[in-house]
Amino acid sequence: MTQVSSASIPLRQIMAVLLTAALTLSLSVVLTVTSTKEAAASCSASPFNGKWRSSDARLKRIDVWQGEDCHLYARAWSVCENDSSHICSWGNRRMGDSPEPNFQFVGYNWSDADEVLHLRMQDRSHISVWDSTDYHNGGKVSFTVMMYKSS
Repeated sequence: MTQVSSASIPLRQIMAVLLTAALTLSLSVVLTVTSTKEAAASCSASPFNGKWRSSDARLKRIDVWQGEDCHLYARAWSVCENDSSHICSWGNRRMGDSPEPNFQFVGYNWSDADEVLHLRMQDRSHISVWDSTDYHNGGKVSFTVMMYKSS
């Protein structure tokens, strides 16, 4: 009759548990990395992505892209105040979440006003942008600009 040491059984059990935990952790890391890559790839299909241009100096261009978090981001541009031969960026902003896929908005807070751009997709190459500005002194300005996707 063979005797099994009582000390070797717990050691085998501990080794089995550690091996199972290591395999589970490895699989979890692989699935997380794969899921993250798939999520980033799945959110890159927005028809908004790209550079949108207009002939209106007040809103010359809007760049739109999707971040790694799948949210849309925008950078608006207008003719520079001090040099009308160049355009100046308003800065990057995350677009507001909208349940309607063809409607997005982005807000800017200036020292003297709050401005919101409402983007409405017309088709894959045209959007209209309604610009609404509320000045802190009580004034209001709004206008609409047609923009075209540039290549």
